[in-house]
Amino acid sequence: MKSIKSKIFVFALLSTLVPSLVLGLLSFHQNEELIQDNVKRELRILASHASREVDAWINQNIHEANSLTSAKIIIDALSNAARPQNAQSKSSPEILTHYLISVQKKLDTILELTVLDTNKNIFASSSSRYVLNEPLQNNWLGGKITHTPVVSPPQLHAYYETVTVSIILPIVSYDDYILGQLAITYDLNNVKSVLKSSTKSPHGEILLVDSDGLLLLTSRAEITHPSILSPFAFDYLKNNPGESTTFQNSSQENIIALAYTAKKLPLTVIATKNHRDVYAAWLEQRNLYFILVGISIFIVAVIATYLGHSIVTPLQRLINATGQIVKGNLDIPITNVTQKDEVGKLAHMFNLMTEKLRQSQSKILTANKAMQQKNQLLEKLSITDGLTGLYNRNKLNLIINEQLLRYQRNKRPFSVLMIDVDYFKELNDRLGHIAGDEILAAVAKNLSQSIRSIDFAARYGGDEFIIILTETNIQEAAITAERIRIKTSEIDCKTTNNKIQVTLSIGIIQSEPEDTSPTTIISRADHALYKAKNAGRNQAYAVQPVSILT
Repeated sequence: MKSIKSKIFVFALLSTLVPSLVLGLLSFHQNEELIQDNVKRELRILASHASREVDAWINQNIHEANSLTSAKIIIDALSNAARPQNAQSKSSPEILTHYLISVQKKLDTILELTVLDTNKNIFASSSSRYVLNEPLQNNWLGGKITHTPVVSPPQLHAYYETVTVSIILPIVSYDDYILGQLAITYDLNNVKSVLKSSTKSPHGEILLVDSDGLLLLTSRAEITHPSILSPFAFDYLKNNPGESTTFQNSSQENIIALAYTAKKLPLTVIATKNHRDVYAAWLEQRNLYFILVGISIFIVAVIATYLGHSIVTPLQRLINATGQIVKGNLDIPITNVTQKDEVGKLAHMFNLMTEKLRQSQSKILTANKAMQQKNQLLEKLSITDGLTGLYNRNKLNLIINEQLLRYQRNKRPFSVLMIDVDYFKELNDRLGHIAGDEILAAVAKNLSQSIRSIDFAARYGGDEFIIILTETNIQEAAITAERIRIKTSEIDCKTTNNKIQVTLSIGIIQSEPEDTSPTTIISRADHALYKAKNAGRNQAYAVQPVSILT
């Protein structure tokens, strides 16, 4: 009798202790892996978002800065300086300096504007710290001046006592001759507000670190310069983008971090989370689990001889059902449990838990499908113009690059039509903006219907459109242009209930071996469009290729 009681006691004890420990440890191990995966996913979202925002910030500044390089006062000042016999050349730097100062005051994101000549000597600047006619000493400026913008590495600027980034853009004359450069210095702290989305981004902190491991900027806390990241951690993060690691910060706190490298700036974007905050709930749950296991062992030791087999069977059912859930089978209800004690309640709660899991799984699948549909819509919106439905300028640049690569491979030319609606401003002012938008949409519709499926139509800006005719020579392009011009002669305007007489000026060019970038192609097409306008508008002007002329 004593032996039977001992066996029942041991069996009851082991049947409670072993499953509890196994399931608990398995659960905690899986929870830890899930936490690690979630942390890595959230850090990737943070780092990827911040990296894209930094690149977008640079691209936006380059785009806005391009408008400054085409300012007439800057071009005229450098042109005058290149001709010493011009009587106005001596006053050009002073006039240009006042202009740069006024521009800087209007653009609060800019720290300074500096105009350089072709020898990289300072011609004029909004900052008083420069001396005119002295060279700008920056190793990253490179040698020969090109049409490509140059972005400086972020650095701690001693004069402005902040981290700065400079963008150097070429200043081109009216006849496409480089006169000098425009250096614009920005405060990198301006990007701080977009490193994280206050509503959508997961919790965490973003660090911007230069190539030497110097901490430049954080999304939340203020930093004291100079502040250097742990060399070991920085080397790992830089050499293993997208992979997380743990290191101690200056406050001796364990930090989980993951990094990506920005494309436009030579810096590393690091997303971090405090290890203590991430695992606080997990540690609390683990401690609570061990406390509960201890209590369970004590209770089982006291009442094991009384419960015996009555508790073994339902526990085995729970173990089997839990094993199925671990395998991913959620349709495992606990049945045949009639006890009204803790075991019966446990089975009931288990059934509620599996039902909740099934509902959550269904919601996740539905949300994932909706997210995919939204992503497809966003992808379409990112490459098209909202008013006309044609491709936008970003997509146009990609198309021209692809056509240039294809032209280099197969030597079959493509043609470009640059189209402008004649006197559109007068039409817009006279008929109203709604009618103006309807005219632009109608013109865009005619363009789309007048080209082949292998051709491309894009809105370049305002009332200007560009058509890319693939594998088409200048003669065929001229026929297409004339067809478009005639077809667009009259447009039904619903806003005014009238037919609107619309004429187009079209510049036509054919790709040539010297074309190396979208800028070159568009510049030549714009020149042809100018010829069409200058000749009286309502016509197409084709620039014959050099190979035909010779």
